[in-house]
Amino acid sequence: MKYLLLCLTFLIAPMISKANYLSIGESGEVINPGSYRVGGSLQSLSAGNGGVNVGGFLDAGWRDDLSSRFLFAVGSVEYQMGATMKYIPFPDVGNQPALGIRSALWLSRYDDTSVTTIQFAPMASKKINVQKGNLTSYVAVPINFVAMKNHNDSGAQFTVGAEYNHPDIPNVFFAGELQLNLNKSESGLCLFASIPFDNNSGFKRRTK
Repeated sequence: MKYLLLCLTFLIAPMISKANYLSIGESGEVINPGSYRVGGSLQSLSAGNGGVNVGGFLDAGWRDDLSSRFLFAVGSVEYQMGATMKYIPFPDVGNQPALGIRSALWLSRYDDTSVTTIQFAPMASKKINVQKGNLTSYVAVPINFVAMKNHNDSGAQFTVGAEYNHPDIPNVFFAGELQLNLNKSESGLCLFASIPFDNNSGFKRRTK
């Protein structure tokens, strides 16, 4: 019960509080076609737009190698909404890590300035054997192209994170991510939690 309460608090609070600006928030694992994940996110930024952002997101699986994410959030970045598409042509098999790219379109506003960002993030991920649960680590190098009124710019980050699923709460997936500013971007720490479901049976329970 305590695990369930913690999960509900983590998932609901972002929806009603003050998104994870320019974050990745997912590994190279692709959810099954016809399946979905709904989740919440919390981000602390240490540079640029320093402060806290929180939000919610919906993941959708389209093919074995293709999924998307739709998100909305508010906070120190006044608001942001966006859509991403993750393409993983090389899955995590044997000693081979999952390899692919995630593209994103972000619409945001901060300091009374509207910002449009297009992001391309080459990424890799690998499942790691742990004593309990499932852990998938990932790295990405997001390249951001930013358009503002009378000004265009570009920037880059280095992102490292991991997704985790505990057997005692198999319906909830957790993720943590560290963002490092490489050039004209953001540094920060992000946390995520999500629940999987599909359009046929509603919320579903993953089997071991």
